[in-house]
Amino acid sequence: MTWKVHVIIDTDSASELASGVTSLKTLSTGFPGITPYVHDTCRTGEQTAYLKQWCTDNSAIYSRHVGTFKKMELIYQDILRRSTSDTVIMSGDNVFYEDMRSVEVLGFFKANLLPSETGKKSLLFPDHQVIKESGYNISLTFIKKPEEVWAKVQKINNEWESQTIWQPSYVVKDGYIFEQPRGLTYEMWKNESDPFSASDLTKYEHIKGGGKYVKVQRELTERGDTALASTHMTYINAAIAEDWASVKGARAAMY
Repeated sequence: MTWKVHVIIDTDSASELASGVTSLKTLSTGFPGITPYVHDTCRTGEQTAYLKQWCTDNSAIYSRHVGTFKKMELIYQDILRRSTSDTVIMSGDNVFYEDMRSVEVLGFFKANLLPSETGKKSLLFPDHQVIKESGYNISLTFIKKPEEVWAKVQKINNEWESQTIWQPSYVVKDGYIFEQPRGLTYEMWKNESDPFSASDLTKYEHIKGGGKYVKVQRELTERGDTALASTHMTYINAAIAEDWASVKGARAAMY
Protein backbone atom coordinates (compact mmCIF):
# COMPACT_ATOMS: atom_id res chain seq x y z
CA MET A 1 0.00 0.00 0.00
CA THR A 2 1.25 3.50 -0.85
CA TRP A 3 0.82 5.96 2.00
CA LYS A 4 0.94 9.73 1.86
CA VAL A 5 2.90 10.60 5.00
CA HIS A 6 2.41 13.81 6.98
CA VAL A 7 4.66 14.71 9.93
CA ILE A 8 3.55 17.58 12.18
CA ILE A 9 6.36 19.14 14.20
CA ASP A 10 5.58 21.20 17.30
CA THR A 11 8.32 21.90 19.85
CA ASP A 12 8.19 24.44 22.67
CA SER A 13 11.82 25.59 22.64
CA ALA A 14 15.23 25.12 21.05
CA SER A 15 16.29 22.81 23.89
CA GLU A 16 13.31 20.53 23.18
CA LEU A 17 13.88 20.35 19.42
CA ALA A 18 16.14 17.28 19.37
CA SER A 19 13.60 15.07 21.17
CA GLY A 20 10.71 16.52 19.14
CA VAL A 21 11.93 15.55 15.67
CA THR A 22 12.73 11.87 16.22
CA SER A 23 10.05 10.86 13.71
CA LEU A 24 12.08 12.60 11.00
CA LYS A 25 15.38 11.14 12.18
CA THR A 26 14.05 7.57 11.91
CA LEU A 27 11.50 8.03 9.10
CA SER A 28 13.61 6.25 6.51
CA THR A 29 13.33 3.12 8.65
CA GLY A 30 9.58 3.33 9.18
CA PHE A 31 8.60 4.56 5.71
CA PRO A 32 11.50 3.92 3.32
CA GLY A 33 11.24 5.47 -0.10
CA ILE A 34 8.31 7.74 0.81
CA THR A 35 8.59 11.51 0.42
CA PRO A 36 6.96 13.05 3.50
CA TYR A 37 5.08 16.29 3.93
CA VAL A 38 6.62 18.08 6.93
CA HIS A 39 4.26 20.52 8.62
CA ASP A 40 5.74 23.32 10.70
CA THR A 41 3.66 24.90 13.48
CA CYS A 42 6.21 27.75 13.45
CA ARG A 43 6.29 27.89 17.24
CA THR A 44 10.01 28.76 17.31
CA GLY A 45 12.52 30.10 14.83
CA GLU A 46 14.91 27.26 15.62
CA GLN A 47 12.23 24.72 14.71
CA THR A 48 11.49 26.41 11.39
CA ALA A 49 15.17 26.65 10.44
CA TYR A 50 15.75 22.98 11.28
CA LEU A 51 12.73 21.77 9.30
CA LYS A 52 13.54 23.80 6.21
CA GLN A 53 17.08 22.42 6.19
CA TRP A 54 15.91 18.86 6.87
CA CYS A 55 13.45 19.03 3.97
CA THR A 56 16.15 20.37 1.68
CA ASP A 57 18.61 17.65 2.72
CA ASN A 58 16.02 14.85 2.43
CA SER A 59 14.02 16.05 -0.61
CA ALA A 60 10.92 16.34 1.56
CA ILE A 61 8.02 18.75 1.16
CA TYR A 62 8.04 21.60 3.67
CA SER A 63 4.69 23.08 4.63
CA ARG A 64 3.81 25.98 6.85
CA HIS A 65 0.40 27.51 7.35
CA VAL A 66 -0.86 31.06 7.15
CA GLY A 67 0.19 33.17 10.14
CA THR A 68 3.07 32.98 12.57
CA PHE A 69 1.80 29.95 14.50
CA LYS A 70 -0.84 27.25 14.11
CA LYS A 71 -1.86 24.62 16.66
CA MET A 72 -0.96 21.04 15.87
CA GLU A 73 -4.55 19.79 16.12
CA LEU A 74 -5.72 22.38 13.59
CA ILE A 75 -3.04 21.28 11.15
CA TYR A 76 -4.15 17.67 11.75
CA GLN A 77 -7.69 18.70 10.92
CA ASP A 78 -6.59 20.55 7.79
CA ILE A 79 -4.77 17.44 6.56
CA LEU A 80 -7.88 15.35 7.18
CA ARG A 81 -10.05 17.83 5.32
CA ARG A 82 -7.85 17.77 2.23
CA SER A 83 -6.96 14.06 2.11
CA THR A 84 -8.58 11.72 -0.42
CA SER A 85 -6.21 8.72 -0.36
CA ASP A 86 -4.41 6.45 2.12
CA THR A 87 -2.83 8.81 4.64
CA VAL A 88 -0.54 8.63 7.66
CA ILE A 89 -0.49 11.53 10.11
CA MET A 90 2.07 11.61 12.90
CA SER A 91 3.63 13.85 15.50
CA GLY A 92 7.36 14.44 15.62
CA ASP A 93 8.17 12.34 18.69
CA ASN A 94 8.01 8.78 17.35
CA VAL A 95 10.93 6.42 16.79
CA PHE A 96 10.73 3.79 14.05
CA TYR A 97 12.49 0.43 14.25
CA GLU A 98 10.90 -1.42 11.32
CA ASP A 99 9.15 -0.75 8.03
CA MET A 100 5.50 0.18 8.71
CA ARG A 101 4.27 0.53 5.14
CA SER A 102 2.50 -2.84 5.29
CA VAL A 103 0.28 -2.00 8.28
CA GLU A 104 -3.18 -3.36 7.47
CA VAL A 105 -6.19 -1.12 8.12
CA LEU A 106 -9.62 -2.74 7.99
CA GLY A 107 -11.76 0.18 9.16
CA PHE A 108 -11.57 3.92 8.57
CA PHE A 109 -8.31 4.24 10.51
CA LYS A 110 -5.85 2.46 12.78
CA ALA A 111 -3.88 3.79 15.76
CA ASN A 112 -2.71 2.91 19.25
CA LEU A 113 -5.73 2.40 21.50
CA LEU A 114 -5.20 3.58 25.06
CA PRO A 115 -7.51 1.73 27.47
CA SER A 116 -9.71 3.41 30.06
CA GLU A 117 -7.65 4.07 33.16
CA THR A 118 -7.36 6.09 36.33
CA GLY A 119 -6.62 9.66 35.27
CA LYS A 120 -4.36 12.28 36.76
CA LYS A 121 -5.33 13.23 40.28
CA SER A 122 -7.28 16.48 40.43
CA LEU A 123 -5.64 19.22 42.46
CA LEU A 124 -8.98 21.02 42.82
CA PHE A 125 -10.98 17.91 43.76
CA PRO A 126 -8.35 15.66 45.40
CA ASP A 127 -10.92 13.29 46.95
CA HIS A 128 -12.55 12.50 43.60
CA GLN A 129 -11.59 9.42 41.59
CA VAL A 130 -10.59 10.36 38.04
CA ILE A 131 -11.57 7.97 35.24
CA LYS A 132 -10.06 8.64 31.83
CA GLU A 133 -12.08 7.12 29.00
CA SER A 134 -10.47 5.00 26.30
CA GLY A 135 -9.19 6.75 23.19
CA TYR A 136 -6.74 6.53 20.31
CA ASN A 137 -3.34 8.18 20.59
CA ILE A 138 -3.10 10.33 17.47
CA SER A 139 0.70 10.53 17.53
CA LEU A 140 0.62 7.95 14.70
CA THR A 141 -2.57 7.34 12.72
CA PHE A 142 -3.01 5.26 9.56
CA ILE A 143 -6.12 6.53 7.77
CA LYS A 144 -7.52 4.36 4.99
CA LYS A 145 -10.71 6.35 4.49
CA PRO A 146 -9.89 10.00 5.24
CA GLU A 147 -13.01 11.37 3.56
CA GLU A 148 -15.25 9.25 5.79
CA VAL A 149 -13.25 10.24 8.88
CA TRP A 150 -13.52 13.92 7.99
CA ALA A 151 -17.27 13.63 7.39
CA LYS A 152 -17.78 12.14 10.86
CA VAL A 153 -15.49 14.70 12.51
CA GLN A 154 -17.67 17.44 11.06
CA LYS A 155 -20.82 15.77 12.34
CA ILE A 156 -19.37 15.40 15.84
CA ASN A 157 -18.18 19.01 15.90
CA ASN A 158 -21.59 20.22 14.71
CA GLU A 159 -23.42 18.15 17.32
CA TRP A 160 -21.88 20.18 20.15
CA GLU A 161 -21.40 23.71 18.85
CA SER A 162 -19.28 24.92 21.77
CA GLN A 163 -16.83 22.00 21.67
CA THR A 164 -14.79 20.11 19.06
CA ILE A 165 -13.11 16.71 19.22
CA TRP A 166 -9.82 18.50 19.91
CA GLN A 167 -10.96 19.60 23.35
CA PRO A 168 -11.07 17.22 26.35
CA SER A 169 -14.29 17.24 28.35
CA TYR A 170 -14.97 16.51 32.02
CA VAL A 171 -17.99 15.52 34.08
CA VAL A 172 -17.73 15.92 37.86
CA LYS A 173 -20.36 13.85 39.63
CA ASP A 174 -20.85 11.83 42.84
CA GLY A 175 -17.18 11.65 43.79
CA TYR A 176 -15.96 10.91 40.27
CA ILE A 177 -14.41 12.92 37.47
CA PHE A 178 -15.01 11.39 34.05
CA GLU A 179 -12.45 12.61 31.50
CA GLN A 180 -13.15 12.29 27.79
CA PRO A 181 -9.77 12.75 26.07
CA ARG A 182 -9.35 14.96 23.04
CA GLY A 183 -9.09 13.47 19.58
CA LEU A 184 -10.41 10.10 18.50
CA THR A 185 -12.14 8.57 21.52
CA TYR A 186 -13.00 4.89 21.38
CA GLU A 187 -16.70 5.23 22.18
CA MET A 188 -17.23 7.57 19.23
CA TRP A 189 -15.18 5.52 16.74
CA LYS A 190 -15.37 1.89 17.91
CA ASN A 191 -17.35 0.76 14.86
CA GLU A 192 -15.03 2.37 12.30
CA SER A 193 -11.56 1.89 13.78
CA ASP A 194 -8.84 -0.70 14.44
CA PRO A 195 -6.33 -0.71 17.29
CA PHE A 196 -2.69 -1.41 16.48
CA SER A 197 -1.80 -5.08 16.82
CA ALA A 198 0.99 -6.29 19.09
CA SER A 199 3.11 -6.67 15.96
CA ASP A 200 2.41 -3.09 14.87
CA LEU A 201 3.44 -1.76 18.28
CA THR A 202 6.84 -3.47 18.17
CA LYS A 203 7.77 -1.47 15.07
CA TYR A 204 7.83 1.94 16.70
CA GLU A 205 7.96 3.84 19.97
CA HIS A 206 6.36 7.08 21.06
CA ILE A 207 8.07 9.48 23.46
CA LYS A 208 5.36 11.34 25.37
CA GLY A 209 5.81 15.09 24.97
CA GLY A 210 9.11 14.72 23.16
CA GLY A 211 9.03 18.31 21.93
CA LYS A 212 7.31 19.56 25.08
CA TYR A 213 9.07 17.61 27.77
CA VAL A 214 9.59 20.61 30.07
CA LYS A 215 5.81 20.95 30.38
CA VAL A 216 5.39 17.21 31.01
CA GLN A 217 8.12 17.29 33.64
CA ARG A 218 6.48 20.24 35.39
CA GLU A 219 3.06 18.57 35.44
CA LEU A 220 4.44 15.31 36.83
CA THR A 221 6.46 17.10 39.51
CA GLU A 222 3.54 19.27 40.59
CA ARG A 223 1.42 16.15 41.06
CA GLY A 224 4.11 14.40 43.09
CA ASP A 225 4.93 11.80 40.40
CA THR A 226 8.67 12.27 40.83
CA ALA A 227 9.53 8.65 39.98
CA LEU A 228 7.60 8.85 36.72
CA ALA A 229 9.20 12.22 35.97
CA SER A 230 12.61 10.61 36.35
CA THR A 231 11.62 7.72 34.08
CA HIS A 232 10.28 10.14 31.48
CA MET A 233 13.51 12.14 31.52
CA THR A 234 15.53 8.96 30.98
CA TYR A 235 13.74 8.37 27.69
CA ILE A 236 14.01 12.03 26.70
CA ASN A 237 17.78 11.95 27.24
CA ALA A 238 18.02 8.76 25.17
CA ALA A 239 16.12 10.46 22.34
CA ILE A 240 18.36 13.53 22.50
CA ALA A 241 21.42 11.26 22.29
CA GLU A 242 19.77 9.33 19.40
CA ASP A 243 20.20 6.15 21.42
CA TRP A 244 17.19 4.50 19.80
CA ALA A 245 17.66 1.15 21.53
CA SER A 246 17.28 2.87 24.92
CA VAL A 247 14.07 4.60 23.81
CA LYS A 248 12.31 1.22 23.65
CA GLY A 249 9.72 0.98 26.42
CA ALA A 250 8.95 4.71 26.45
CA ARG A 251 5.33 4.29 25.34
CA ALA A 252 4.50 1.60 27.90
CA ALA A 253 6.17 3.56 30.68
CA MET A 254 4.18 6.73 30.08
CA TYR A 255 0.75 5.53 28.87
